[in-house]
Amino acid sequence: MDETVKQIMGCMMAVSGIAKKRKSPHFMHSGVKDLTLAQLDLMAYLYEHKKAKMSDLAKHSGVKLPSMTETVNKLVSLGVLKREHDEKDRRTVWVHVTKDVEKMVCGHIKTKEEEFSKIIGVLTDKEKEQALAILKKLLKKMERE
Repeated sequence: MDETVKQIMGCMMAVSGIAKKRKSPHFMHSGVKDLTLAQLDLMAYLYEHKKAKMSDLAKHSGVKLPSMTETVNKLVSLGVLKREHDEKDRRTVWVHVTKDVEKMVCGHIKTKEEEFSKIIGVLTDKEKEQALAILKKLLKKMERE
């Protein structure tokens, strides 16, 4: 691996690490304050999609079903997610955000968008276009493999 690739990889890992450690100031529910960014993002996904099956959540989060079950169990016990059986097929379980936390999840999404806009704000319009083109190219390559 050449030095430039090592530096790119190091920067990407550092950015990812910093992003994972951030907490949302808008999410405070019944003393729940130490949710991980991955948990908050899962809740944002559910908020945006209204509901999802466990398998869809696992696929979205890039984890195996048992890991997702553990995460959802924790969030259900905290009262922020709810499980419901499908009316037509009782084997199907839908997961959704509880009504009393929807507003907080919306606040988390808004904060995330504002923070990302600030970060990207250091780039010129041309650099933003270049970054988008590069990220799309990398994503396309990763999706093919």
